[in-house]
Amino acid sequence: MTDHNRGFAMTEPTILYIVQRIPYPLNSGTRIRQFQLLSAYARIGKVSLLCFYKGAEQLAWLKALQPYCESVHPLPFPGRRVQSSGSLLARLRSATALRPTLARFCFSREMQRLVEQLAPTSDIIHVGRLHMVPHVERVIGQRRHRARFVLDLDDLETTLKIRELEVAPPSQWQLRAREYVELLRLWRYQGKALEWFDRILVCSERDRNRLASRNKVVLVPNGADVPARTLPDESDGKTVLCLGTYGHWPNVDGLRLFLREILPIIQKEVPSLRVWIVGKDVPPEVAALHDGRTIFVAADVPSVEEYYRQATISVVPLRIGAGTRLRIPEAFALGRPVVTTSVGCEGLRVVNREHLLVADDPHAFAQSCIELLSNRQLRQHLVANARKLVQKHYTWDAVRNRVENLARGLLEESSGS
Repeated sequence: MTDHNRGFAMTEPTILYIVQRIPYPLNSGTRIRQFQLLSAYARIGKVSLLCFYKGAEQLAWLKALQPYCESVHPLPFPGRRVQSSGSLLARLRSATALRPTLARFCFSREMQRLVEQLAPTSDIIHVGRLHMVPHVERVIGQRRHRARFVLDLDDLETTLKIRELEVAPPSQWQLRAREYVELLRLWRYQGKALEWFDRILVCSERDRNRLASRNKVVLVPNGADVPARTLPDESDGKTVLCLGTYGHWPNVDGLRLFLREILPIIQKEVPSLRVWIVGKDVPPEVAALHDGRTIFVAADVPSVEEYYRQATISVVPLRIGAGTRLRIPEAFALGRPVVTTSVGCEGLRVVNREHLLVADDPHAFAQSCIELLSNRQLRQHLVANARKLVQKHYTWDAVRNRVENLARGLLEESSGS
């Protein structure tokens, strides 16, 4: 265990902040959100960060978090094997497990021990995502101390699983049955979490309406850093940007849909089109598409700014998703027009043809891209309106203020009780 310390007044409240990955570098939506929430807590108290790491080289990332944390407790990622083995007993245990598969995969007894050690001196215990909840189960059950518990459900895993089964159900009935059992586990465990935690954070009003315990559910949207000016437009008028974290299967599904069914239609109208695929964890089959003429692939880049500069439009062709996409507010803030699906922009206060273009059918999506590529006036109209929207509702500064106010309210509750 490695600790990095900084001085705080003894009267400051303490926040135990539990997430799966080190919330740095800021190269994925999850990391960006978790970093912003952590920095909001650091405004009001001493933060102790518990997280996993994969490989000793990742420990260097902790240096960037020192200004925000009183202590950091990185643990090696457990990566438990939860697949059924050949034995009947193992298959029965897997089928009857109460926790969702990812929660079992990510569970660490060492992290559970650390939580139980740090919880008695914590005023707020924050957990990022449903699969990290098992680490606080015993502490919540005891309730022997003053802590208030916060769960950030930036992705509703139940909604995500339902959409996966709708869009791409397994062909074999045994696998399909296993996925529906997993959905049941997610529903049950999510229901328990709604009972256990004092506040549940979600990204959108739609997600808030999906949850039963609405009195506990607080809207904390995703955001973007808004520069004083939009990025210079260095586009050639025919460049499409596909930006995403491709270790996340829904993003891979959307990219494949775009390349297979949408891109050929666009190319008939814009034969000199260029497509930039930029992001983390680009799968090998996608990286192999780089030809230096039509398709360009840039994986794990330190900054996406130069790619936004070159982009004429940004596309988010998602069929599966929950929460909200950080890519869309980011494109709005930087001044790039967006084409997406209803799922892609779900939860954002956007209006089709006012802030972006929305199309769900592959042919309609392609036609929207063609229209936007050929119509500079429409691009300028969307960019102007979208930037105003993100300035009003989706800045990270406003998000941090909301989290800070939430935390102060919980502390007042705790002192009152």
